[in-house]
Amino acid sequence: MKNLVTTCICALSLLACGSGEKSEEIRNENSGTQTEQAPTRESMTESQVFAYILGEEYAKSLYLNTPPRIGEMLDLDAMVQGIVDNEKALKDSNWVLQVPFEEQKSLDAHYDQVAKDRAALGENARPIVLAGPITGQKVVITDTTSRIVKYSYAQGVSIDILFNGMRETFSENFEGRFFIQGVRESIYEVIDPSFKKTVSGEKLQAVNMEYKKRLEKIREERRRQ
Repeated sequence: MKNLVTTCICALSLLACGSGEKSEEIRNENSGTQTEQAPTRESMTESQVFAYILGEEYAKSLYLNTPPRIGEMLDLDAMVQGIVDNEKALKDSNWVLQVPFEEQKSLDAHYDQVAKDRAALGENARPIVLAGPITGQKVVITDTTSRIVKYSYAQGVSIDILFNGMRETFSENFEGRFFIQGVRESIYEVIDPSFKKTVSGEKLQAVNMEYKKRLEKIREERRRQ
């Protein structure tokens, strides 16, 4: 449970402090990618906005930090599919993920080694390999699916597990569809800085502050236990 609280603190801090400098290489190389903006939801509740915030911050961190580490960009469609599938698995114990957890561990180990090898090469490391176009379509994993697509799927599963942990931390059933919306729009903004997000910056900041206050109350109650 302490880990969940720590994760929550990190996620809330990201919005206030920013997620670091955007990679110009990533942004420029993807400038031709077509993306569709989600319809505006003027009456989103605070709970829905916070789910959006979590998706935005988890995804942006992954998307910006992964390519320099492993030399490849994550596939957004596959990452979203991992989230969608894990949401189903959380509700249905019979639902089977397209990339089993054992294979996810193997992928993590592989890319950890890739990251170490890449770091050792320094400036001699190969240029970042671009991901395929963002289609918004369902991703079906097969035996011939590339390793990076499977890894992207696994990363989606991982951040959805963190997202579900936030539900437990706040005892609130945050909606997965708004988490996914935040994931998508955070990436669209990285690709195209002129992209207009569904939720205004002012509303994001206000909701973020409200949940920070709620987190402090949760922490205080746990200290008293």
